Amino acid sequence: MDNELNYKTLIPENIPNERKSAIKTLVFYFLIFIVGLNLLLVIATIWGAIFVKTAHISLTREQFYNLLNTVSIYADSIFGVLSLFWLYYYTKKKGLLTLRRINITVIDIVIVLGAYVVLIVSSQLLDVIFQHFNYSIATPDNQKEVEGLLRTNPALMIISAVILAPIKEEWITRKLIIGSIFKHSPIIGLIVSSFGFGLLHMLAGFSIYALLSYSLAGLIFGIIYIKTKKIEVTIFAHFLNNLVSIILFYATN
Repeated sequence: MDNELNYKTLIPENIPNERKSAIKTLVFYFLIFIVGLNLLLVIATIWGAIFVKTAHISLTREQFYNLLNTVSIYADSIFGVLSLFWLYYYTKKKGLLTLRRINITVIDIVIVLGAYVVLIVSSQLLDVIFQHFNYSIATPDNQKEVEGLLRTNPALMIISAVILAPIKEEWITRKLIIGSIFKHSPIIGLIVSSFGFGLLHMLAGFSIYALLSYSLAGLIFGIIYIKTKKIEVTIFAHFLNNLVSIILFYATN
């Protein structure tokens, strides 16, 4: 079968090496493209503030934050592209990537559409539960940040959210965690990847509601990956979710 989770592709004694390589990939990705990017933005913000003050440039607080947002989205887009090239090179070098023909069938599309419906229903159910117990269901900080960038830099943000994010996030949380690290324990991989997917979206700010909301989406994407055994299907599901969210945002604003 032409798929990602072919458990006979590696002999048992090679599994530890695959797991080790996948863990190293995740660690390097986190340090370089998450910690590194945020550290770069912090340094840029400090130097920007110093430059504006010493050069006596007249900028309001709002103008300065808009400038930071512009720099942020450009940096995120550049790092997003670089991270994909790095993931391709490194995983191929370590034997974690096997190039094959993209294969999305009619059944896969039906699964993706059905999963999207499940995602919407489960999200509404989560809202009902939180409201019942009087917990906050405020818009997650990550979503607020995305919406702000959609207003100021729509083209780059759409490319980042609709194209770059689904590919790199599914590659990391589904392909590496479920497909390599927990290749023979998919249920554990599903739990870890779902929680990890939720944590990835907590960089802008943490809340229990946001963590559960994003982890729930990660759970659904993970189930799709395990059932279809094809990473391209989960990328398509992620793409659809982000695309519809952006369309609804512009339709209601």
